[in-house]
Amino acid sequence: MEDGERIKYTNQRVEILNFLQNNYSHPTVEDVYEGVRKKLTRISKATVYQNLKFLASKGLIQEVNIKGVSRFEPNINPHHHIICKNCGAIVDFESKELTEFSLQLIKNMKEFDIESTNTNFFGICNKCIK
Repeated sequence: MEDGERIKYTNQRVEILNFLQNNYSHPTVEDVYEGVRKKLTRISKATVYQNLKFLASKGLIQEVNIKGVSRFEPNINPHHHIICKNCGAIVDFESKELTEFSLQLIKNMKEFDIESTNTNFFGICNKCIK
């Protein structure tokens, strides 16, 4: 955020942030809409979508795109994801070493000024294996 730039915390934004606060399942727009609608019954899906995009653009939440579907999470620290190919479950995987290694590999790339890295691992979760 730019110095002095302030974010207006509307009821919608506060409820979306509250919903995401301890929700590490990486919910979709639809999931967030259904959760927030329990408290704000008149909220529209478009309003939820616009606010999620806004909050992500301000760095308050993170948007993760998995197989063309936007999912959102409160964890804005550098991390990676492990994704179940069967059920779509997503688990955060934090590895300072992997992040540093990835950034080191690409440091000489001239076409971009690399700011962060994110690696996705795909497999089958324990629930699906059973």
